[in-house]
Amino acid sequence: MESVAIISEYNPFHNGHLYQINQIKKIYPNHVIIAIMSGQFVQRGEPAFFNKFIRTKMALQACDLVVELPQFYAMSYADDFAYGGVQIAKSLQADVLSFGSEIADINQLNDLKNQLQTNQKNTNNKLSYAARLLDPSVIQSNTILALQYMIQLEKINANIGLLPIERIQNQYNDRFLTGHISSATAIRNELLMKNDVSHTVPNPEFMNNKDGVTLAQFYPYIRYSLIQKDTDELKQIYTMYEGLENRLKQAAINNESFDTFFKAIQTKRYTNARLQRLLLYILFNIQEKDKNKFEQFNHIRVLGMNDKGQAYIKSLKQSDSTINFATNINKSNKIHFDLEIKATQLYNMIAKNKKNDFNTPVIR
Repeated sequence: MESVAIISEYNPFHNGHLYQINQIKKIYPNHVIIAIMSGQFVQRGEPAFFNKFIRTKMALQACDLVVELPQFYAMSYADDFAYGGVQIAKSLQADVLSFGSEIADINQLNDLKNQLQTNQKNTNNKLSYAARLLDPSVIQSNTILALQYMIQLEKINANIGLLPIERIQNQYNDRFLTGHISSATAIRNELLMKNDVSHTVPNPEFMNNKDGVTLAQFYPYIRYSLIQKDTDELKQIYTMYEGLENRLKQAAINNESFDTFFKAIQTKRYTNARLQRLLLYILFNIQEKDKNKFEQFNHIRVLGMNDKGQAYIKSLKQSDSTINFATNINKSNKIHFDLEIKATQLYNMIAKNKKNDFNTPVIR
């Protein structure tokens, strides 16, 4: 069996995602479609608007298999996000990696990738990806990820083909609805205002009577962590650089609301997403020394599948006995999904959801 992998968040799954998958199926009608999907917290340093179990049901409208992108990589910057995604794709023996991009010409993407790699060697790596390119005006969010997928595939020597699909009708971070196909950012904004988005998603019923979760709701826990830790402890947090621990701690002491706190920590040097990811590392108490323990990819959490996806997993087990698939979490395998379990526990404290990694078997 052959497969196409998509590294995704589906936050939420919308008509643009369905368009991408339909385009893939036109080219590879018999391939298994695998979604490598972020769990409870996502790459912009925020909780997913809906929990991973709801979003798995959304994804199974068009995908055959949904596996979880390990939580550390799901809430990391582009390099690590891409690295985690392509490692899972390689473990799943994907034949093709497909991704949405503002630029879909593979030759142009290759030129940009080479340009980015050259500039990374010659400039400060703490600059944004766009800033490292000679023409940052052409580099947008999904193209940045596309370039990183290509770079990380080379690094891990993965023989996986590439299928870019050009984004249509909207940009990744458009804040307003653009019709039948709108950005996930715009859809989330409308949902927060309780507005109708039914025309932008394949099945609105998945979102009926469900409130989304936002980072601001976690502020009491983040604030407590910042206040109760001394600055030496905060310095150990992953990506806590250049005295940020002092700025964040003082802002937490002085600000009771998340909005005023976040305004107080914003700087021109760091993007909002960079700061939000740091707040998640604080929330999870992820330290610099912890990164190495997340680099094992021999245990894969299966969130959902149909018959075709189940058959694919069976074929993988027969061809590669080193892959361990978990269709639910139990005492014997929980050690391999510690961060994912913690993420769901934290998420449920806000969402008041009773479904967790132990009581929710694979979704079909």
